[in-house]
Amino acid sequence: WHKHISVPLQTDLRRFRTYKGTSVRDLLRALRNKKHHYRELPAEVRQALGHVPDSFVQYFTARFPRLLLHTYGAMRSCASESLFLPYYPPA
Repeated sequence: WHKHISVPLQTDLRRFRTYKGTSVRDLLRALRNKKHHYRELPAEVRQALGHVPDSFVQYFTARFPRLLLHTYGAMRSCASESLFLPYYPPA
């Protein structure tokens, strides 16, 4: 997924941790971290991502249009695991 994001964002991601470009988990982690620390991002990265929430979400959905449904499907398959039971209503 690294090759689908802007170079300034790639550079900023490398400042704090290592992200695997083949891991959906790391893509979700990067998305969450950049949203959570948005105000701390360099201006160039904020400009590339756009304003939270609308432009920020659009930045990622334009590059990864199936990410939301992929994540939904993965989490549905985990619904019966004890760790996730509190997050799902009884069927």
